[in-house]
Amino acid sequence: MRSCLIQLMVAVVLVFALLWFGLPFGASWLATNALNAVGFTGTNTQVQVSADLPPRILLGHADRVRLTSSQVSVGDLHAASIDLTLSDVEFIDRTVGGVSGTLTGVRVPAQSGGVLTVDSAVLDGSGTDSTATLTVSNDQVAGLAKTELKAAGVTATNVKLAAPDKVTITVGGQTKTGHIVAHDGALEAVFTGVTPSTMTLIEAGNGNPFTFTSVAVGASSVTLVGTIDFQSLLGL
Repeated sequence: MRSCLIQLMVAVVLVFALLWFGLPFGASWLATNALNAVGFTGTNTQVQVSADLPPRILLGHADRVRLTSSQVSVGDLHAASIDLTLSDVEFIDRTVGGVSGTLTGVRVPAQSGGVLTVDSAVLDGSGTDSTATLTVSNDQVAGLAKTELKAAGVTATNVKLAAPDKVTITVGGQTKTGHIVAHDGALEAVFTGVTPSTMTLIEAGNGNPFTFTSVAVGASSVTLVGTIDFQSLLGL
């Protein structure tokens, strides 16, 4: 009798251990396949699923899902690398409670067909409306403004940015001033004495996963703040 009881206890311990330690590994494998199914592509992709009480994974809940990958493409998002932690993930209900982490080398399509390369984007907030703080070099934004001006029929030289949101250009030997602004989710350049006076640098939507809300020009970089719906990007 005692031997049977010991065997039963060992079996219970083994089952408990398999559930406690094995479920996260199995869930990570399933989550990786699910990402591939919604069109996620990347290299060296790793998905780590965890729950404070691992058996809850059987109910479709994960407290955290860490996603790391390089050369990423999913929906309108294209990045050199991502390192994100999704929190309060419900696999059955297909919802993401929160997102935090960093993207690097994000490529955002510009109005005229070019690309703005963002050095880094830090995400923090809810899965459907996370705050995104993007850092991009002044040279990138100045070059983008010059390209968009040319596409609008304005040949500009000596494009310079200055705090807090100023842009100065030279057109036909004359200096014109303007501002880089966020308007209705888009990134725009607004000038005085230039026709057209307003040029859209990056549209809201149209391949751009970010909705811009503010712009701040620094000594060497521009900080763009906006929002992103990462849950929708994952096809949830």
